[in-house]
Amino acid sequence: MLKVLRGREGDLVEVVDGTGRLFAAELGGGRQADVLEELAATRTGDAEISLYQAVPKGGRMDLLVEKATEVGVSCIVPLVTERGVVNPREGKVGRWRRVAEAAARQSLRLRVPEVREPVPFVRAVREAGEDGVLLHNAAGLGAVESFVRSPVGLFVGPEGGWSEGELRLAAEAGLAFAGLGPYRLRSETAGMVAVARARAALESRVRS
Repeated sequence: MLKVLRGREGDLVEVVDGTGRLFAAELGGGRQADVLEELAATRTGDAEISLYQAVPKGGRMDLLVEKATEVGVSCIVPLVTERGVVNPREGKVGRWRRVAEAAARQSLRLRVPEVREPVPFVRAVREAGEDGVLLHNAAGLGAVESFVRSPVGLFVGPEGGWSEGELRLAAEAGLAFAGLGPYRLRSETAGMVAVARARAALESRVRS
């Protein structure tokens, strides 16, 4: 507020506490703010979107966590896959959680999405079951919007794509297979796009 938005003492701002509550506050001296009152928060529905994401290389997971948080993900699960070039280490999860918290504050989300410990693909597909949607580049697949319902688990693979064994396991577990359009997206881009499109589809159904 002070450095980026050039906030000044006496400015009114909205703040969240990360547990679902929204407040009006007034900037004070230094780096403090005084909470004035609790506000009625605008609810975005009960859509629960989990993103099972193979960790992209080059530190791009930080960007993915940030942007997926901004567009409404509920939970992020780092995924260990056969062709993944990055094996997520325990030390990185703490950083991703801090990124999610900062992004939730910036976007005024009422709740901070959960960032879980990395899980193997086989366990993840069994966990998601028929609520899971696996994003794939195969021809003839329907759009992701056609398959999402709440709760939904979106599966995004690594740069090397899904292995034949992983595709077979996903089908056996009951996951739907869907696409994101004709273009081949980077792994981290696919994760952001999948969450945004799923959230928009679920919210449009609530409004209608």
